[in-house]
Amino acid sequence: MASMEVPGKTAPKVIHNCDLCAEGDENIPAETYCPVCDEYLCTTCATTHQRSRSTRNHKLVDKESMPRQRSEKDKEYVSEYCKDHPRELVKYYCPTHGDLLCGDCIVTNNHTCKMVVIANVSKGYGNSTEFKQHEQKLKMITEKISKTKHEIDLKAVLIDDSQNNSVKQVRTFQAELINAINKMSDEITTEIQSKAQATHAILSNLKTTSKTGELEVHSVTNVIENCKGNDVLLFIATHRTQEIATDVSNKIDEVENALESVPRYKFMKNAETKTLFKKSSGIGHYKQTLQSGAHTDKHGK
Repeated sequence: MASMEVPGKTAPKVIHNCDLCAEGDENIPAETYCPVCDEYLCTTCATTHQRSRSTRNHKLVDKESMPRQRSEKDKEYVSEYCKDHPRELVKYYCPTHGDLLCGDCIVTNNHTCKMVVIANVSKGYGNSTEFKQHEQKLKMITEKISKTKHEIDLKAVLIDDSQNNSVKQVRTFQAELINAINKMSDEITTEIQSKAQATHAILSNLKTTSKTGELEVHSVTNVIENCKGNDVLLFIATHRTQEIATDVSNKIDEVENALESVPRYKFMKNAETKTLFKKSSGIGHYKQTLQSGAHTDKHGK
C-alpha cells in the first residue's frame, strides 16, 4: 500500500533492498532500479546487470530517481532498447528470423519479412506454451548447473584426498627407502670393517715373522762380528749360521710373496641403485588413474 502524504510534511523515505540479493537471504540496500526488469539493484548486481548480454541495454535509474514502489501500469509499457540502436525502443518482432527490431532496423536493413508489433503479440504471453517451455528449459539449465557445481565440489574433494594420500605415500616410501639404505649401509660397513680386520691380522702375522727373522739375523751378525780376527772361529761360526741365514731368507721370501697376495678392497657403488637416482622419474610417478569423465566414489583414487 502506498504511504499517504500529509500536507506540509515530507513523505518518509522508502528504503528498498536489492531484489537479487534478497533471493539469497541478504539484505543489501538498492542503489539503482531497472524499469525493464522491474528490479531494485545494489551496486554489485547493477554492474553485473549491465554486463550481461540479455540486459546490457537496459537503462538503469539512479537511487534518487527510482520509484518508491513498483507500478503494474508502468510495467506494461516498459520495453527493451535496441542493441544496434541504443536510443530506439524495440517495437517489432520478425517471426521468420526471430529478430527483435526497432523502427531504425527496419528502415536501415530493408527488412522484407512480415513484422508483428510486440505490444500486440505479447498479450497473455506469460500463459503461452512458448514461454512455459522456455521457463522449463531455464529451470532445467539451473538444475544442471547446480548438479555440475556439486560435481565440481566433489571432484575438488577427491583431488584433495588424492593429493593428501599421495603425499603420505611418498613420505612413507621415503622412510622405507631411508631405512633400507641405512640397513644396506650398515651391512656394507660391517663387511668393510670385518675384511679390514682380517687383512690387518694377516699383516700382523707377516710383521711378526719379519721381526723374528730380523732378531735371528741380528744374532748371527753379532756372532760373526765377534769371530773376526780369528779365522778358525770365523770358519766355524760361518758354517754354523749358514743354515739359520738360509732359513730366515726363505721365511722373508714367503713374507714378500704373502704380502703381494694380501687382498685390497674398494667400495663400488651398486649400478642399479646409482641408475635409480640418475633417472628423471625419481622414486615414482604421479599418474592419471581415471580417464576424463569416468565416475568414482568418494574414496576413489
